[in-house]
Amino acid sequence: MTSKHMDEARVQAIKALREILDADTSIERAVLIDDLFGRMRVVLWGPQDRAADQKRLVSERLQEAAGPFWAKDIWHAAGASEADRLVYERAWQEATPLGDDRLRRADRVRSRTAWLGPIGDPPWQAVGDNPGPPIVVFYSFKGGVGRTTALAAFAVQRARAGERVAVLDLDLDAPGVGTLLAADEQGTTAPWGVVDYLLERPVSDFELRDYYHACRRSAVTGDGEILVVPAGSLDPRREYLEKLARLDFDPPPNQQETGPLSSLLGKVKEELNPQWVLVDARAGLSESAGVLLSGVAHLHVLFGTSSEQSWLGLRLILERIGATRVRADLPQLECVLVQAMVPDDVETARAAKEGFAERALGEFRDHYYAPDPDNPDEDRLWYVRDSEASDAPHAPVAISYQRRLAHYTRIDDVAEDLAISSNYRELSDRIAQRFARSEE
Repeated sequence: MTSKHMDEARVQAIKALREILDADTSIERAVLIDDLFGRMRVVLWGPQDRAADQKRLVSERLQEAAGPFWAKDIWHAAGASEADRLVYERAWQEATPLGDDRLRRADRVRSRTAWLGPIGDPPWQAVGDNPGPPIVVFYSFKGGVGRTTALAAFAVQRARAGERVAVLDLDLDAPGVGTLLAADEQGTTAPWGVVDYLLERPVSDFELRDYYHACRRSAVTGDGEILVVPAGSLDPRREYLEKLARLDFDPPPNQQETGPLSSLLGKVKEELNPQWVLVDARAGLSESAGVLLSGVAHLHVLFGTSSEQSWLGLRLILERIGATRVRADLPQLECVLVQAMVPDDVETARAAKEGFAERALGEFRDHYYAPDPDNPDEDRLWYVRDSEASDAPHAPVAISYQRRLAHYTRIDDVAEDLAISSNYRELSDRIAQRFARSEE
């Protein structure tokens, strides 16, 4: 007998439920629930006098469709207690529509809930009335692509323009930007950081001064300054690993409460008063990256390479911040695409850029841009027609591999390179223009 995998069972179960709903219009709606153990259950709504027949039909069809992944549990709202009906309604509200007003699917998961939950809004506006500093997240699906260096380049350039820049290290599993942008040439950093704040904030409202240090050296920042909240001290005496293991990125049970990360961002805005808030995100599908790609930021700088692994990861991200939002008739999250690690050989670089740009256009059209609307004046979303613009989200900023920037120990040694590099200048201009353009 051929084995049936979970993905196959889920597809067949959804198909069976669609056929049942088409045949029996008295079923008002249904939710397919994938539980923590990979088993499927169903909640039905409909008239009480049809409940037994509906449950029997669903059970028979899903036993055939889902096989061993069918838990044989069907709950019917008709005749249920008030408490049970509230549970069923919550399952419906939390579930994802499946292209049908009557059918949804709910996932029960153990971790990475931020990746699967709804996308929220930044804690403040970056444009319009009474704007706050733009929150810009730097993210890459694969590590080692120069993401942190690009963040540092942007911070250095804005600081040298006389601005105050706040930098938060949310690459908690492999922190580095705090040390890179240290308080002095000896690498001094704040003794506490992001991990400490996220743990301590629910207990006591400490002042932010304990959690950040200032990078304020003319050779690096010119007339400006970079205020850095590191991930935390890796000194074994500070028990960083134990702290990291205690973190919980789930939203607070009471939606009126402010989560620790939102609280930290608010503190940075109010106490540090920066012109920019830059956040270094963990690569891959980590918990913290899921939070940062769930509406916290005003702009997401996405790094990719020509490798197929990189494209597969970027596709997941684009689907999350783009197509999923479009299907819900919501605007996409804003992003800028960076082609990292471009070869320095002229001919090879030209071919790499052309290939990357062509692939980016296809991926964004499939997973980010919305179909063109009938109304030519409609501009609420990013549409396929917008892809023709030179600064469209898919149009990549190419950053070449530079040996000097691949191996250095102090930001002081490369600050000038970061400030004048045409690659990093182009990226900085693209980021800044996003907000300038919105204000026009």
